[in-house]
Amino acid sequence: MIDSAIFDMDGLMFDTERLYVRALYEYVGPKTGVDFPMDGVLRTLGCNHADYLRIFPELFGTKITPEECSALVAEWMQREIETHGVPVKPGLYTLLDALKANGFHLALATGTARPIATVYLDMTHTRAYFDATVCGDQVTHGKPDPEIFLLAAKALDAVPSSCAVFEDSVNGLRAAHRGGFFTVCVPDLVDPRPLLDFTPDAVLPSLDRAVPLLCKN
Repeated sequence: MIDSAIFDMDGLMFDTERLYVRALYEYVGPKTGVDFPMDGVLRTLGCNHADYLRIFPELFGTKITPEECSALVAEWMQREIETHGVPVKPGLYTLLDALKANGFHLALATGTARPIATVYLDMTHTRAYFDATVCGDQVTHGKPDPEIFLLAAKALDAVPSSCAVFEDSVNGLRAAHRGGFFTVCVPDLVDPRPLLDFTPDAVLPSLDRAVPLLCKN
C-alpha cells in the first residue's frame, strides 16, 4: 500500500528548468560569448553536480568554467524570481491538497541546496505540506544513486515500496527505481523514457492526474 509520496523539486514542482534554459540564452551566452547548443543544454537537465562538472567542457567548451556558468545562472534566476516569483507546475496544489487530505506523508528530495530550496518553498507556500525535506547538500551521492530518496523515506519512517516518487528527469527516475520505489514520471522539457532501461510505474501529463491514481478512497 502506498501511503507516502516523495517529490523532486526543479522541473517537477516548479518550472525552474525552463528558467535555467532562459538564463543561458538570455544572459550567460550574450555576457560570455559562449554558445549553448540546445541538445547540450538538455543533457545537463537533472544532471548531478559531479556529472555536470565533467560534461560541461565537452558540451560548451572552456571559455568559462562550469562554476562560473552556475554563478551567472543563479544571478539571473534570482533576479527573475524576485521579480516574477517561482513558476509553479500545473496541478501541484491540487495534488498536494489531495494527498494531505488522504493522510499521505510527504517529503521533498531535491538536489538543490537547502537555502535555495527553502526560498522556493516559502515563496510558493508549499513548505508546510512536507513532513521532511532532504536537499543536495545532505547527500554524498547524487541521483541516479538512490541515497536521497532512501534518506527521505527514512525521515518519513516509511519503506520504499510504500512510497511514490514523483520525478521528471532520467537520473531521478533511475534513482527511484534502483531504490525500490513506485516511480511516477511527469515529463518536463525532455521526455526521459527513451533513455530509461525500465518502464516507470506511472507516466502522467500533469501532477493533478496522480490524484485518482493514489487517492482511490
